[in-house]
Order: sequence, then structure tokens, then C-alpha cells
Amino acid sequence: MKTKHAPTIRSKLLLLVIACVVPAALMAVVLITYEYQRTRDQLSQTLLGTARAMMSGVDRDLASIESSLAALATSSHLPANDLRAFYDQAHLVLASRVEEDDINIALLDISGKQLLNTRRPFGAALPLQSQFPGLKTIYENGKPVITDLFIGQVTQTPILVIGVPVYIDGKIAYNLNAGIFPQRFEKLLQQQKLPEGWIAAIFDSKGTIVARTRDMEHFVGKKAAPEVIENISTNNEEIFASKTYDGVTVHTVLSHSQISNWSLAIGIPNEVLTLELRNTLLTLVLATFILLASSLAAAWLIGGRIAESIRGLTGPALALGTGKKVHVPPLHLREADEVGASLMLASEMLQSAQHQANHDVLTGLANRGLFDEIVNQQLALCERNQTCLSILYIDLDGFKAVNDAYGHETGDQVLCEVAARLKAGGRHSDLVARLGGDEFAIVMVGTGLQDATCVAEKLVESLSVVYIFGRLRAHISASIGVASYPDCAMTSEALLQYADRAMYQAKGAGKRQAVMAPPAEQM
Repeated sequence: MKTKHAPTIRSKLLLLVIACVVPAALMAVVLITYEYQRTRDQLSQTLLGTARAMMSGVDRDLASIESSLAALATSSHLPANDLRAFYDQAHLVLASRVEEDDINIALLDISGKQLLNTRRPFGAALPLQSQFPGLKTIYENGKPVITDLFIGQVTQTPILVIGVPVYIDGKIAYNLNAGIFPQRFEKLLQQQKLPEGWIAAIFDSKGTIVARTRDMEHFVGKKAAPEVIENISTNNEEIFASKTYDGVTVHTVLSHSQISNWSLAIGIPNEVLTLELRNTLLTLVLATFILLASSLAAAWLIGGRIAESIRGLTGPALALGTGKKVHVPPLHLREADEVGASLMLASEMLQSAQHQANHDVLTGLANRGLFDEIVNQQLALCERNQTCLSILYIDLDGFKAVNDAYGHETGDQVLCEVAARLKAGGRHSDLVARLGGDEFAIVMVGTGLQDATCVAEKLVESLSVVYIFGRLRAHISASIGVASYPDCAMTSEALLQYADRAMYQAKGAGKRQAVMAPPAEQM
């Protein structure tokens, strides 16, 4: 057989890659066109997501102010007609807010007369007839109102108002308002730290500019561009082109709030958008050339490796004739399937090993290591979300006597039954763990000290019910200590210590009971 002039695998692969260059180049053109549109659509979605998030932040701020007003409206000073005390209370409410300079509080009677305004000293002259546009709506509907932008009578500057009714003896007696200055919303926009060149603005329900990230003092109170107003009226959330008052052509998206009926727009100047897309296209073109060059290099390397593999079959083929053990490397797709099956088997084995490492062999509950890991994770989430968490530390009363009297096999049965009762007595989201011996613990996320103690008392009764195994009857009970974050402690170690101390207090007080740890300041 003549092989000297036969083409090699390497040369064939190089020819194959070269044959793909022209189709690949054509495909690159298609991909570049597609990538241009895809990047534009992706940018539109990014803009819309950012606008929605920022609008949500504005709604949360308005809701927070409305909640503070609603709470202030229940002041005991109003039924007593002690307006001086109510004025001082209103100032205290403002002082508790970091941004108090952006807000003032006013109290109006049913005729619209201002009785007090935190922007003026108590008793100072105030307007006899309010121009608050939501006054009539509050008295008709008895519901809170968020107004559009208007000129305040006291401050003589653009302002918007949140108003809530004040009920006395079941009737609306007053109208409590919070006047909010546009500068507050400018701060909210600036906090987002949008990229250089981006413009964001907030509009009221009539399309009036409430706040803006650029040159706000020149634009507050002006109507939005016609294109923006048109899209506000149709609640359109698609990207569209518009021109700002300062002559900048931008691509804009809008997010509309169903709560305040306001809108928030984010615009990217054409120059910025074009620059980003141009950079994307140049990157894609460069990547196409790099791909082609790397494909040729890869074909050269892979061809060499395939040739070496085929040459490697010479030795096994000669060994076959001598009866020696032959090892042939996999060359077909079946072997790939077998590797996949092996990987799945290895995965199952790894999961089994991990489960055994993190769970108690006897009861199947989480062990101490997994318990500590979950508690630390949940404490981090509680700190971030300002929520609570409770730990129940459980120690069985009389278990040693049962173990000594009936043997370890029966003791193991009791422990398994205890584990089942603990799981049945809690929620699916609670983590039950065996810490060792006859000691157990439960993590209850989102549960405070009082509620966790109620659960603990129910578990005491459940665990104290007689245990029946055939003709054998075992009597045990449980002592439970309860500690909560953040009332008792801030770390998992401290929580366990507090719960452990409370458990020993339960044992010292006669067992078969639950004791909650006192708050940290009382320890």
C-alpha cells in the first residue's frame, strides 16, 4: 500500500476550515446585523428595567410618607384640639426622617383653612383658603390623595402634596397634608448614578416635569416633550425617539406607576447609543476574524492529535496477535454516552456522600455542621431584609433512663420518633437538626420570640406523649429553650448559647416546659 503521497488528516482539516471561511464570513455579516438589533433590544429592556426599578423606588418613598401621615393622623392631640402639641409632634415626625428639609406638614380644616404648617412657626398667619387640588377628593372619597405639581401658597415654590383624611368620631374632621419639594425626587434620581450622558426625569399625571437629573432648576414645572406626553397617555413602554428641552435627541423608555399615576423616563443620547453600538459591532467583527484564525490553528492541532491517536492503534493491533491485554481508547459516540452515564453515576455518588456528611445517620435530620451553615446563611438574610429568626434548643427529659432500661435499640427508636414529631410540629420551611445524643434544635425563619415560644410549648406537649413500640411503652418529655434574632443575640453561636441557657432554666424549673431567653439588654 502506497501512503507517501496520500493526504494527511491535518491537511484535510485545514482544507475543511478554509472551505468554511466564505460561508462563515457571510454568516458574520448576518450575525452583525442581528447583533445590532439584538443589542438595541437588549438596551431597551435594560433601560425599561432600570426605569421600572427607579419608579418603584419613587413609589416606595411616596408610600413611606403616606404611611407616616396616616400614623400621625391618629394622634390623640387632634380629638383633644391640642394643635400646639400636634404641631410639636409633627416636627418630631419630620426630625425622624433624614430628608426632613424636603417635606413640610400642614393641617387643614374642612373649609380648606390651614391651621398649622411646619414651614411656619405655630400661630403664624396662614392662608385662609387652601389651593390644595386634592382637598375635595379627600372629603368625597375619604382616601389618601397624591397631587400633581403646583405652586404652594406658603412656600411659593413648586410642590406636590400627599393628603390623608383625619377621622374623629367616625367623621372626617381634618385634612393632613405632606408637602414634598421636587428636590427630594432629584436626590432619588441622583442616587441611581446613571451612566454618563443618560438623562432621567419624573413626570406627574399631566406630563409636568417633577424632577430631572440634568439642569433641574430650569425645567421643573415645564411640560414634557410632545413625544413623551403622547407615550405617557398611551402608557407605552417601548423605546422611542424624542428631543429634550436642551436640544438633545435621545432614545427614551417610560415606566408608568399605577399607584401615583406618575411616569419616569430614561433617555440615552443618540451619540452615546451610537458609540456603544459601534463598539459592539467592531468587537463582533474582530471576534469573527479571531474565530477564523483560531479555527485554523485548532484544526492544525486537532488534526495532529487525531493522527497521533490513529498511530497509537498500531501497538494494540500488534499486541492483539500475541494475546496480550489490549487497551483501545474510545473513538465513537457510544463512548461519549458511556462517559455521560459515568458522570451521572459519579454525581449520584457525590450527592450521597454529601448527604451523609451533612445529615444524622440515625434520624435523617440535619447534623450540627449543616445546622450551623444554614443558621449563618439565614442570619445574613435576616440582617439584610430586617427580619427575625428563632432557635429552639431541645433536650429530652428521661431519655437516659429509657435507654438504660430498654437498650440502645429502643433508644434509637425513640430518637427517630422524636425526630418525626419535631418535623410534624413545625413548618416545612423550618430546619430540624440533631446536635448530638438526645439534643435537637429547630431554626424558624421569620418567627419572633413570642411565636417561637408558642410553637415550643406545643412541641413540649407533643414530645411528652407516650411512645409505644409494640408492647413497650416509654415515657419521656422535653425541655426547650428559645432565643431569637435580633432580640437576644446577633450571631449563631450566641443564639445557641442563649437558647441553651434557657433550656437549662426549663430543666431547673421542673422540666417539661419551654423557656424563652430574655432580650439581650436584660442579660
